[in-house]
Amino acid sequence: MPSELDEHHQRLYSASARMMWEQGPPAWRGDRWPTARRDAWRDLEAALSASPPAPVADVPADPARYLVSGRAPDARAVPLAAAVGTWEARFDADPVPPEPGTGVPAEGAVAIAAVWQTLICDLLDELAQRLAPGRPPCVITGDSAELADEIRALGGALRTAAEGAAAPSPAAAPAPAGDGGDREPERPVTGEGFARLRAVALAAARSMPTRAEAERAGDFTVRAAACAAAEDLTRVAEGGTAPQWRERRAGIDPSRHLVQGYRWSGGAARPTSFGQAAAGLRADRAGPSARPLDPADAPAWRTAAAEGTSVLLSPTAALIAAELLAELAARLTPGTRSGTVPLTGLAVHDFVKGRFRRAFIVA
Repeated sequence: MPSELDEHHQRLYSASARMMWEQGPPAWRGDRWPTARRDAWRDLEAALSASPPAPVADVPADPARYLVSGRAPDARAVPLAAAVGTWEARFDADPVPPEPGTGVPAEGAVAIAAVWQTLICDLLDELAQRLAPGRPPCVITGDSAELADEIRALGGALRTAAEGAAAPSPAAAPAPAGDGGDREPERPVTGEGFARLRAVALAAARSMPTRAEAERAGDFTVRAAACAAAEDLTRVAEGGTAPQWRERRAGIDPSRHLVQGYRWSGGAARPTSFGQAAAGLRADRAGPSARPLDPADAPAWRTAAAEGTSVLLSPTAALIAAELLAELAARLTPGTRSGTVPLTGLAVHDFVKGRFRRAFIVA
């Protein structure tokens, strides 16, 4: 049973990490911010890295920190950052780079309909959002089974197409390294450690302008969402009333809804339930599937790619997309429990929004 100090630490950590995530690309690592603000945020980044929240109880490898969909060759849990490093290395070694100036793979491509590209990017944005640093603990409810199955089917179709194309040998791909997450030791929160994190968090939050101040000064180096999160963090750190986390839209319950998707019904915006998402995904998958590019019809597919109705991918990009979809499906399996996402969740978010997106949107 978490102590009162543990609960205070979890709230403070969540609110602090959320502020850093809302800022987006780490402006505090560059030189565009005033020195005092930059240093305060760097201190907060170091403090959050040094004192992560406790992992969820009774779960061998907390999904907030480790892959859910697979393990390392030695059967140990794979940290999220290690998985991202492996995917990055595979892109670096991709034997089927795009043709210069076209973005289209030169040979051994995987062909998918353009709607699949949009669909997959949206689903992986959901994965990135679920691994946003500071996201509080969550238990997935039972009505997610159909959606998880649909996502697995989508990833399976991509994998089959990639394996039928000129995919690199599995032996040539670097294997992710595990770190024994099953035996992760507890790090008890101390009063001194909590006081230190609180002081650093307050300094970072107070270094931020309000949204109105940023607009008046024409300061485009801070995001409005980060300014709002800084105000919440200040209240949390001072013991006031404020949420430690806010979803991007009202009414979203991560245990029952997509955190990325939203729908309009009767003129009002509403969260997308797992069941609604599953129905939409099933309808979208009913069209053309992914398949290896046949050299005989390559000209037609290249024309379709140029017209925006289809997309050509390297097998490596298709395989990595399939693995990311498998990870999302595993996280949306009924009963999956995860703890507070530490700052390391930013690695997956940055990869999905950065390197993966650049490789996947090629045409």
